[in-house]
Parts: sequence; C-alpha cells; structure tokens
Amino acid sequence: MATRITLADLSPCDDGTVLVACDAVDGSRRHISQVANGLRCGCVCFGCGRDLIARNGGDTVLRRHSFAHRPDEVTPNCATAGETALHILGKEIIARHGRVTMPETSMTDLDGKSRPVTSRQSIALTDVRLEAAEGDLVPDIVAVTPEGRKLFIEIKNTHGCPPEKREKLAAMDVDVLEIDVSGYRSHPLDDLDDVILDLAPRMVIQSAALRSMAISIANERATREETRTDAGRRVALYRDRQMQNSPRAAELADEMIAIGFSDHMDLDDTQPSAFRVPRRQWQAAILYRLGVTVYPDKVGAAAILERLRERKWPKPELDFMPSDDMNWIAKHVAPDFKSAYEEVASYLRRLQTEGVVHEDMRGQYYMRQAGRDTISRAARERSRPTVRRQALDDALEEIRDLVPGDEGWVDIDVWLEDRASDLGTTVVNLLQQDDGRFDHLMGTLKTIPTSIIRMQRIQQAEPPEDLAGLPLADLFLRLGMARLEAREREELERAERLRLKAEARISDAVQAAIGVLGDPASWLDKPLADSDGKTPRELAAENPSGLGELIDAIAKARTRRMVDQQAENLKATALEKLRAEVARVIPRQDLVDLWMRQSWSQLGGARPQEFCVDEGTLSRCLEVLTETQGAQKRRP
Repeated sequence: MATRITLADLSPCDDGTVLVACDAVDGSRRHISQVANGLRCGCVCFGCGRDLIARNGGDTVLRRHSFAHRPDEVTPNCATAGETALHILGKEIIARHGRVTMPETSMTDLDGKSRPVTSRQSIALTDVRLEAAEGDLVPDIVAVTPEGRKLFIEIKNTHGCPPEKREKLAAMDVDVLEIDVSGYRSHPLDDLDDVILDLAPRMVIQSAALRSMAISIANERATREETRTDAGRRVALYRDRQMQNSPRAAELADEMIAIGFSDHMDLDDTQPSAFRVPRRQWQAAILYRLGVTVYPDKVGAAAILERLRERKWPKPELDFMPSDDMNWIAKHVAPDFKSAYEEVASYLRRLQTEGVVHEDMRGQYYMRQAGRDTISRAARERSRPTVRRQALDDALEEIRDLVPGDEGWVDIDVWLEDRASDLGTTVVNLLQQDDGRFDHLMGTLKTIPTSIIRMQRIQQAEPPEDLAGLPLADLFLRLGMARLEAREREELERAERLRLKAEARISDAVQAAIGVLGDPASWLDKPLADSDGKTPRELAAENPSGLGELIDAIAKARTRRMVDQQAENLKATALEKLRAEVARVIPRQDLVDLWMRQSWSQLGGARPQEFCVDEGTLSRCLEVLTETQGAQKRRP
C-alpha cells in the first residue's frame, strides 16, 4: 500500500535530512519509503535541486530512514526543501482552481470598536507564480486579483512572516495574504486543496482596502483633534444669542402655542441653541412634522434634522458633529453643549417623557392621535386659503387653456373680488370659511371646461347657465354656430353616404341579374307585380332588405332557367335517340320525318317529336314504333 505523504513529512529532521524528495524525471513528490536505496532513488532536493541519497536500508531503530545530500558536497543539507515543496503544492492548487478565499478584515476605530473593512469572499486569481522575485522579496506565491492588483500569498507552516519582511511589504503597493497550515500537519498532501483554498486560518497582512480604512481613521483622528482643539469656539457659537427670525416659523410657533403645546416648547428665546432660529421656532416645526406624519408612518431624529437643514436652520459649525466629539465637549468643557442632532434627539426624548409622542424599538417616533388631530386641524385651517386659491388658479388655468390665444382674459384678483361680492362675502372669508360658497364657485368653474369640450365634440347643445363672470359668451356662441354647421355637414355627408350605398346596391342587383335576365338594364325600371308596383331600382335603393328581395327573385329565376335548360337537354337527347332508332327501323328519310310528325293514338294523339321529352316518354315512343312497324309487316 502506497505511503500517503502528510504535511508533517515536509518538516526537516533535526539533522537536516528530509522525508520527501522530488522525482528527478516527472517532478512528483516521493516519500522515503517509496524509493530505492541510495542514489538509485532518482530524487533531487526540492529546495536546492541537488541529487539526494535515499537512506532507507537497515534497522530504523539505529537510524531513521530519510533523504540526505551527498556527503562529498561542501554545501550542507538544505533546510528549505519541505517549505519549497509546500509552496509548489500551494501554487499548483491555487493555479488549478484559479481562486482563493479571502478572510473578512476589520480595523479598530478611534472608539476602540472593530470597524468592518471587507467581508469573507472567494476571489478569482490569474497569473499564479511561485517564489518570483519582487524587489528584495521572494513571496511564496504571487498572483493577480480581479482588480488587477498583485497579491502575495505566504504559506505559514512553522514560522509566520517575520517583522523585517513585513516592513518591506509595507513599502510596496501590494495585497498580502498569509495562510496558516500548521494545524493540518497530519493532513495528507493530496487532500490539502480545501485547506489551502478555504479552510485553513488566514489573515490579510495588508491590502488596499485596509490602507484606505487606515487613512480614513487617521483623517477622523485629525478631525477629532481639530474639533477638540476648537471646542471653546463651538461652545461660544452654541451660547451665541444672536438669532435669526423666520416669519413663517414664528407664525407656526404662535399657532402651536395657541392650540395647546406651550408646555412642551421652550418659550425663553435666550437659551443657547445649535440652531440659528429661536428654540420655539424649530421645536414648533418638529411638532408640526410629528402631527402631519400619519401612523403607521414614523419619523426619527435624523429625518427631522434633514428637513431643518433644508431650511438652513442648524448652525453649520454645530451640524454634522460626531457624537463622540459632542460628548467629549459636554464632558470636559460645557455640560449643556449639544450638537444639532443631539438637540433634536433630546427634544424628541423630552416629548416622549411628557407623553406627547411614543418611541418604538428602532428610535422612531409618532404622535398620539389626539395631538395629530389637533395639529392636522390647525394645519388645514392655516393652509386653507392657500390651498383654495391654488384650486381657483388651477380651475381658471384649465378654462384658459381651452380659450383661443387671442381672446382677452380676466385679471384674476379683480375677478375674485367680483365673485366674492356677488356671493355676498369678502375674498378672505371666501377662501377661509366653510359656508358652502367656495364649493359653489368651484362647482360652477368645473362645469365650464366640461361644457366647452362637450360642445366642441357636438355632445352638448347649450352652454352652462352660469359662466362665473368669465368672458366666455362669444366662445360659446361660436361653439353653438359651429355645432349647427357640423350638424348640416353631417346631414349632407349622411345623405351622400346613403346615395352611394343605394347606388352600390343597385349595382349589386345588376351584377346578380347578368346572365339570368335577358336585359338587366331594362329590367331595373320595370315595375314588379309582387312589390306594390316598385321597380327593382327602387327596391334596391330603399334598403338592404329590398336588395335582398331582388337577389332572392334572381336566384329563383336562375333556378327555373336551369330546370328549363335541363329539360331541354333531356328532350334533345331523347329526340336524338328516338330519331336514330326510327331511322334504323325505317330506311327512308322522308318516312322517318313523317313518322316523327304523325299523331299517334297510342300517344294520346300527340306527335312523337313533341311527346318525347325524357327517357320515360322515349321508351313509350319506342314501344309505339315497334307496334306500328309490326302491324305493317302483318298486312297481306
């Protein structure tokens, strides 16, 4: 049974001898137990390539069987033979499969936490080479990654990558992977594919991704140091009481106070803040956002802050601050200091403590139903004039789009004043109050474009009764005239279509009569007895039913003609046969003609040339012929 070479067999003995050598002919791995003794083994050293002597004779108690270099050579035994054999095997495995698994990588950030860099993944490799010189280094294996970067692969069996080698590697723009196979010493070499590719512990010593993360963390460290150095200035900005005033936000704040949220707002405008507007204003904006967020939708501090950033409310120097920087300043410089994000998050926590909002497990907030209803009603009341004015503008624009471009149009503000006056109110009340007058006006406006379109399509005869004071009378007058003209055109076109259809039916009748009636043209204008004296032309012109009657009559005439023709054909055939038989019996032609024209009592006084019309009458005539000729022969 062949010896299975294990990873441990590649390690050199204490005296420098080895148990595995390279076959000088085919390059395969040969165990000391598989070869002939002495130089007859035909093996060379994996490390230096020199001939080896197999010492596998004699008692193993006295001397362990092994390969050794020739004793007459000055160079001592090669200590790298096993490592070189392992590297050759690793290159063969990686090159054959064209891949290797890279472990996940991470790096410790400024807070001592592990920050993921890359995930564990199998990557494809190309151009796999063994111990190729790269500058001052000779990596175990060199390959190229899918990104086109060089990857050095070091296989650790006994010793890892030494510090001096790591220093040189750090100066090179390459990725380095170390695969530790030391835990698989009892593993047969033939079964190392999965070990080297995937299973063995591995570590990325350096990579572009790790270098990029290191630079990022270094930049963060520099930023943090700058932030902490600048802490005094940030605190001063936080306490700066010079606030900008947003008129719309101030109005919103007053509204939130008016509807009962004053106990949940900071009304003291002298308090420090990370925002450029007073506390009550940005807090009112948060309350409004919570109030108009319909459950089950929720909102968090980050989303709220993003909306406040759109209004440019946060102080730029106190926005986008990392939490650890903010915490450091609060701990070491100013206990009340907060970044813009922490101001929002702290206010949301306050509202949650005061029972205004609920917080879910993911730090998302939603307002209680009563609060949402209160804010929604206020929002509707506040926005009603704007919404209604926009609705009026949209309705008028829809009508204006249907009016020709050279038509004059109204001044909307003046028109709105007139409409409000006609409805017995003011523009302010019309746009704000829910007394039905605005809905009445909108209903009137919505009927107008519908009426215009319907009259343009000849679907409506009259304009709407109320034109809402818009200059549309001339337009509707023109649409009415256009409708009448369109009706007249339709009647003319309809009459023409009917005329053409009538002519087509008359033509169809003539075509059907050709070959059936003697003179179809004359037949068209002769009254028909069974059609109340109407001519075929009149019947066909009236309607498709009249044409149908004519087609049926022509079909019947065709059938009769065919029957008559068949009768004529039968008669001609029968007469031909009868004459031929008479001519055979009576040799003289004059007597044949006489017999055919003579009346015979046997035929009821009929002449044979008239009586013989088919096979039956032919048979009777032949019987008479036989009888008459027999009687003549019997006369004395």
